[in-house]
Amino acid sequence: MVKYVQHFGLTVSNLDEARHFFHDLLGLEATEVRETSGERPETILGIPKVSLRLCLFKLPDGNNLEVIEYLNPRGTKLDLRTCNPGVPHIAFVVDDIQKMYEDLGAKGVKFVNPPYWGGQSVAGPGWGVCFLRGPDGISIELMQSPKEK
Repeated sequence: MVKYVQHFGLTVSNLDEARHFFHDLLGLEATEVRETSGERPETILGIPKVSLRLCLFKLPDGNNLEVIEYLNPRGTKLDLRTCNPGVPHIAFVVDDIQKMYEDLGAKGVKFVNPPYWGGQSVAGPGWGVCFLRGPDGISIELMQSPKEK
């Protein structure tokens, strides 16, 4: 039986850019970047001669976001539209979606849509929701509770 989520991971093409996005722009606490290769990652990942760099980002709820850049082998860019099978997205609950939309937009972050209020979401009725594109076009959803509007 599953007990809890320890972390969830994303693969990016440039860890330094991703670290800037998640740490500097979104404000998540970040570990130092680590590089690893050898028997352990080869065995765990099933990829011969694998080498990678990774960074963990601490989320306010205690979960971790693991972001990995594969140095060997280099991966293939995917079509990350949310309609494609296997493409994940992350939903972050924020305290002021409009302010984040404006602040991040001013810093060059590309949004799919402005904050949308209304309708039924998975979280319940009336949540504010907007999608943005993170590193490598990863879909990130910002959500705000109607109680905090």
